[in-house]
Amino acid sequence: GQQIFSDLEAGASAWIYWNMVLDERGGPWAVSPVHRNPDPNIQHPVVIIDREAKQVTYTGLYYYLAHFSKFVRPGAVRIATNGLVEDVRCIAFRTPKNQRVAQIMSNRDESVQVSVVWRGRTLSLTLPPISIATCLWEPEGQ
Repeated sequence: GQQIFSDLEAGASAWIYWNMVLDERGGPWAVSPVHRNPDPNIQHPVVIIDREAKQVTYTGLYYYLAHFSKFVRPGAVRIATNGLVEDVRCIAFRTPKNQRVAQIMSNRDESVQVSVVWRGRTLSLTLPPISIATCLWEPEGQ
């Protein structure tokens, strides 16, 4: 989550993660002396498939990506946010349909109360520990 926020705040127009699905050992992996990839070159995936146990595990990254990929669609434009709550980050967008989307991420080990304020209206939220929340709204007058 921190990497997605940082990259988008730095002006990235898209975000992709290379290792979508890997097995329970973090592979298969590429071994490349040219790129200095060792054997084993264990990676962190979005989804883990345990072939032995026949189980699928969705990692935390899966859920963070889901928040962005479902609500921040192509054509969305980042809009300014302000405020400060320790270990909480917010990034907001205007969608092509002129909706507003705010992604709010807490890196705290305990729940935290935050507020989203838009043109005098306030939405209060309690974020669970280590979590992400999506707020979606249409500005009045549309």
